[in-house]
Amino acid sequence: MGLLIKNARAVLPDRVTSPLQVLIEDGKIAAIDETISASAPTLDLAGDYLFPGFVDVHIHGGGGADFMDATVDAFETAVKAHLQRGTTTLVPTAMTATRQELLAFLDAFLAFRATSPYGSHTPGVHLEGPYFSGADSKSKGAQKGDVLRSIDLEEVEQLIKAAKGSILRWDAAPELAHSAEFATRLKKEGILCAAAHTDATGFEAQAGFEAGFSHVTHFYNACTAYKKREQLVTAGIVEAAYLDDAVTVELICDGKHIPKHCLHLALKIKGADKVLGITDATRIACTDAKTGMLGSLTNGTEVIVDDGVAKLPDMTSFAGSICTMDRALRVLCADYDVDCVTAAKMLSTTPAAHIGMADTIGSIAPGKTADLVRVTPDFTVKTVIKNGHVC
Repeated sequence: MGLLIKNARAVLPDRVTSPLQVLIEDGKIAAIDETISASAPTLDLAGDYLFPGFVDVHIHGGGGADFMDATVDAFETAVKAHLQRGTTTLVPTAMTATRQELLAFLDAFLAFRATSPYGSHTPGVHLEGPYFSGADSKSKGAQKGDVLRSIDLEEVEQLIKAAKGSILRWDAAPELAHSAEFATRLKKEGILCAAAHTDATGFEAQAGFEAGFSHVTHFYNACTAYKKREQLVTAGIVEAAYLDDAVTVELICDGKHIPKHCLHLALKIKGADKVLGITDATRIACTDAKTGMLGSLTNGTEVIVDDGVAKLPDMTSFAGSICTMDRALRVLCADYDVDCVTAAKMLSTTPAAHIGMADTIGSIAPGKTADLVRVTPDFTVKTVIKNGHVC
């Protein structure tokens, strides 16, 4: 049995429509028109927006669970929590950890994919680290300094083998030794290589992009820009990314990590097809908790919530976020004056392309999977539809 959505102001790739109807059949969008005749159950949106389901490609957990807990229950808890807030596809993200912890994360993901009814919501994983600038670097952010390490190509091979094709993206600092070999190896495997937690100069970043790095993780955060270093003025990865048209960037859209002007500058220079909105959410997202652990409960980092963002207790760094995609939408459209079409590209279309799924998800069009979100005029998520079913 299908579903007929009535009176929807659909946010399409090029416009927001007047109220119309969307027909869903067999979990896919069958038709979009002003008048559709179908004998199917109906859902009347009464003029609310209909957004494509949100796609979060950088997310550590939620609902009290972190993917580094490395259990099927933790994965399911986090996925379900964010689903209720409009995230219909997400990429579980690991953080810097020991080799055994990363192997456990990968094993838990594969078990989750094989056994959980929510496994199909997660097409693959994202490894954020562990090959970043050292423990004394300001760019390490909340990554654990005691397990940051140089690029270990033997370890890379072991993790690739253990992942069984599930790694979609892997982040590293492009100024590290063997970064070019790292990027080349990932490209051969079909894994996107991203720059993150980096002290790279503009020239080092440019060399990284030429070697195969193609994305910058949480742009502006834990990365370099114009500065004076020992009486020498240098550019950083921010400027290098702006100058390379092929490089994509992602922004934490919680209204705390990125000022409004910086977000609009990224959109003006890169365009919405190169700028992804992410949450970087931690386990305390989707909860009322004011403290928690970033990473696993047994070997993570303590964080606190202050002014609507997760921080290290000594206030020296932000530590992920408590953001959800519905909050990201409100920040973009209500606070940062981003139009609905651009917001949908940032939160759905562009991240879907980032993980190679633009043909099936990320926009509202006939033939696409019916992952949809009903949003009120004040940008509150009211109903979530996954694979044509109301959640």
